Amino acid sequence: MESRNVARTLVAVGLLFSPLGVSAQQAGSGIAGVVRDATGAVLPGVTVEASSPALIERVRTATTDGQGQYKIVDLLPGTYSVTFSLTGFSSVRRDGIELVTAFVATLNPEMKVGSVEETITVSGAAPSVDIHNVVQHRVLTREVFDALPTNKGIPSYGALTPGIVIPPNFQDVGGNKGEQSFRMVIHGGTQSEQRLLQDGMRYNSAEGTGRGFYINTANADEINIELGGGGAESELGGVQLNLIPKNGGNVFRTYLFSNYTDHDLQSDNLTDAIRARGLNSVNAVRRIWDLSGSFGGPIRKDKLWFFSQSRSWGGANTIAGDYENATQGSWLYTPAPDRPAVFDENNVTAGIRLTWQAAETHKINASLDVQDNHTYHQTLTASLAPEAAVHWKFYPNYLAQAAWQHQVGGRMLVEAGNTSLFFDWPNLREPGVTETTISVLEQSTNFRYGAAASGYGRRHAPQANQRASVSYVTGSHAFKTGVFLQEGRRLHDNGVNGDMSYRFNRGVPNQVTLWATPITFLERLNLNLGIYAQDQWTLGRLTLNYGVRFDSINSSVPEQHLPAGRFVPARDFDAVPDVPNWKDINPRVSGAYDLFGNSKTALKASIGRYVLGEFVGTARNNNPVQTSVNSATRTWTDRNNDFVPDCDFSNPATNLECGPLSNLNFGKLNITTTSAPDVLNGWGHRGYQWQTSVAVEHQLGSHVALNGGYFRTWYGNFTVTDNLDVAQADFSEFCITVPADPRLPAGGGNRVCGLYDVNQAKFGLEHNLIDFADKYGRMYQVYNGVDYAARIRLPR
Repeated sequence: MESRNVARTLVAVGLLFSPLGVSAQQAGSGIAGVVRDATGAVLPGVTVEASSPALIERVRTATTDGQGQYKIVDLLPGTYSVTFSLTGFSSVRRDGIELVTAFVATLNPEMKVGSVEETITVSGAAPSVDIHNVVQHRVLTREVFDALPTNKGIPSYGALTPGIVIPPNFQDVGGNKGEQSFRMVIHGGTQSEQRLLQDGMRYNSAEGTGRGFYINTANADEINIELGGGGAESELGGVQLNLIPKNGGNVFRTYLFSNYTDHDLQSDNLTDAIRARGLNSVNAVRRIWDLSGSFGGPIRKDKLWFFSQSRSWGGANTIAGDYENATQGSWLYTPAPDRPAVFDENNVTAGIRLTWQAAETHKINASLDVQDNHTYHQTLTASLAPEAAVHWKFYPNYLAQAAWQHQVGGRMLVEAGNTSLFFDWPNLREPGVTETTISVLEQSTNFRYGAAASGYGRRHAPQANQRASVSYVTGSHAFKTGVFLQEGRRLHDNGVNGDMSYRFNRGVPNQVTLWATPITFLERLNLNLGIYAQDQWTLGRLTLNYGVRFDSINSSVPEQHLPAGRFVPARDFDAVPDVPNWKDINPRVSGAYDLFGNSKTALKASIGRYVLGEFVGTARNNNPVQTSVNSATRTWTDRNNDFVPDCDFSNPATNLECGPLSNLNFGKLNITTTSAPDVLNGWGHRGYQWQTSVAVEHQLGSHVALNGGYFRTWYGNFTVTDNLDVAQADFSEFCITVPADPRLPAGGGNRVCGLYDVNQAKFGLEHNLIDFADKYGRMYQVYNGVDYAARIRLPR
């Protein structure tokens, strides 16, 4: 990490001990309600104590206000007992309150006149309807994801959540997709909006929405999936998957999970009829395994807990119709039918987490996870020989987190947290491939073999983020203000074997592609900043949640120096600042209404503005290395059949075995696309969306909760690309004649017009401007949808 990023990380660590803070858990659980006496009058001054083995401090306390209301916020998931006590009244105790992440349980006890030493224990099922929060969540508890026969990775959690859309080719069956990266979307969202969190803090790599870290479910107490529409704490409106880690406890506990399968337990539908049509194999599982375990407990009871975990998992799957190269190392590809191509991965992770009750009102969590992950034959498809894929090596990778929580009196909570992800994933060569092995594309079948076309080398995408907040809670209000900061960078090499690649047609060379290597891209996220304030206000049966968030993001491209290569001289590129430099104000409002006053039916509505996801993608598009001409082609006639292009590559004109260079700007900066100044800078210029929803949630009996809602999403700040060198008058209309065929309307033979082609004089001219779409016309994208679901909690 560069010196300025190191400095920021040190500042971030210092932030842990400053009087700021953010919820380490972000969407914490809670208990709230109103306390009354036997006549129905509200009772101020009641002491409310929530106790649970999940709390290292054992008990959290609140006091009812003048309206008899109380709130206990930011509780960990677990089973709670809640006691209500007031001088002159018998104490009331409610046991067995099960809290999952981001759920606020409502308890409205009735206290009777009596001795405070007398305790009345009230039994009954825990509430299923949250009448305070509007944000939709799906929580997978430890028991749920242990019991379900699915892969223990993110793809399976997305598939288990109603409303989430995942790409069809990532549908996972028993773990056959492994840890392949994909993006979850909901309610018409975009893939840029997904964020992955552990303990409420992001671990997405500097790739943006991509992962730099694989979760270990042995480390999870729960997995909370936020389905968009978040409060002012949330930067984006998309899916957020938050792993809530285990903390240890006052009792030593161990956990072990394992599964395994292989091809003997798989069936297929490969019949003789299908074989007769040319398909002789199907995608098949060779093996899938998963072994994980954990051990935790007290180092010192009620003072210092530890929790350790590890996991080894992976799999291997064959690719239908793809085989190893029996003549690897030669200039031809010969499939080996007895050796099908295999996509395989092997992942190992280990970590430890400490929870320290440093003082009565101070708690500190710290964790470190280290991973060594390998994806062999990444990008392997039926159009690639195995040696033409790449080996992703995710090592050394580690995720370091720390969080501090300070309870100030009974009403104020100060929190802070820092996450540092160190993410390396170099693209390595497959066995048998060297730096001089040339990649070959067979034109007749679009099949590549020999080596990857490009992309070898370093890939480095670390990021750090800090969160800090202060919460102030009364009986009717839960106010919170906080800040979010994030920094990072992305470095990509684009190495090419031999600095060129070949194209053959039926084994005969006809083209060579030259590369302006060395090629390295570097972009920096200078700062992603979010400052927010929000309040939850309970007015009788109505709870309002309202807030506002300021978002600012600034990325840049630093100065870059690329040494001389085989075909190009040394190149220097100036820094490019403010790509982008955006600022936005995003309001959020929602409300929940307890329809019948019994906490069993809630009407909910929300509306909010959210920016679209960004990291360094815009910086990459404006990186002068990216906008340079990094490759060019030459036709090639291999007259002596030695598979070596005998050409003078310093001469761009036709010579020897090579035709002319396809682009005379090869290796030079050639900016053909620029952005209007206001597209990359300013207030309110970032892509955004509005989300609104109306929903109802109802508890049916003691174990069933039903919910349904209408959701609408619409977008703004669309951009278009306008080629300034070509105008409307530079296109000519043409028609085509439809072939005669009795299956076509009227037998075909008719003419289809209204087709346009650019005039010859303007063919190939390109000077593109990216500008806002509303300068050219109306562009819109709107989603409307209805979700409904049922949650059934079966009795034990």
